[in-house]
Amino acid sequence: MNYIVLDLEWNQCPQGKRGEDPRLPFEIIEFGAVRLSEDLEITDTFREIVRPQVYTTLHFRTRQVVHLRETDFAGKRTFPEVFSAFLDWCGPDPAFCIWGSSDLTELQRNIAWHGMEAPFPWPFFYYDVQKLFSIVYEDRKTRRSLEWAAHYLSLPEEEEFHDAFADAFYTARILQKIPPEVIRENSSIDYYRTPQTRKEEISVQYPGYRKFISRPFRDRHEAIRDRVVASTRCIVCGQNARKKIRWFSSGRNYQCLAWCEEHGWLKGKARMRQDREGRTYVVKTLKLITPEEALDIREKQEILRVKRRIRRQAGD
Repeated sequence: MNYIVLDLEWNQCPQGKRGEDPRLPFEIIEFGAVRLSEDLEITDTFREIVRPQVYTTLHFRTRQVVHLRETDFAGKRTFPEVFSAFLDWCGPDPAFCIWGSSDLTELQRNIAWHGMEAPFPWPFFYYDVQKLFSIVYEDRKTRRSLEWAAHYLSLPEEEEFHDAFADAFYTARILQKIPPEVIRENSSIDYYRTPQTRKEEISVQYPGYRKFISRPFRDRHEAIRDRVVASTRCIVCGQNARKKIRWFSSGRNYQCLAWCEEHGWLKGKARMRQDREGRTYVVKTLKLITPEEALDIREKQEILRVKRRIRRQAGD
């Protein structure tokens, strides 16, 4: 297996939304990648500018961030050519590593716009180095910029940020600072393609929590009533954990509190997302929590209940 650390730069419509192709809001203009062995040793690099086909003039924000100008695209290969060369360079069985998740989304949008077949497996697991950095060096929740993380780890800053190759190289250096077992145990799941049927729904056990990705529903109300979405099985023993607080809305998301007789309190969180067709799907996580954390959920539900009561009374 090879770890492929990928970074992309992209452009958008210089005229703004009114001139944008909705199928391609961001067009890739540069690939940068670093290949590492299973032992996290750098073995090769990939760097290529892409000649745009749709947005041939740089948006002013793109011009402010990237180190490219329109003259740099002359004579360069188009996206299908560069992407095919990139896949050949990756070799068999690549494990993609990205800072965040947006690069993978835009890569797949560009693949679809050009009528190419996406070569990625289903489900598509990858490694979010931004998340891995937070797991090892922070609180698992905070998400820092690549530049912030490089400063924190005192990495030599030999090239400017916001260059596809430079950012891929910095990301690779950060990945080398992550224990291999943390990398292996904390993959991420790409949401560009989501389950379309009950059979395709995804359930994955991670250290300390379980993640579930549902099929699509008409809306969030139908989603949260679904028996599989609403279920709360213990992440340790698999037995049904009895709900002490049923699913309640906290904005766009839902929470619940359940009790396993053998392993204690479980917190459920259901994030409502929209797929490319505008349908609702659910990313549910279940994890064991302390009695103090369970009390926090009870208090949060009570505060929301009081607020709703006040709003209703104000409406009357």
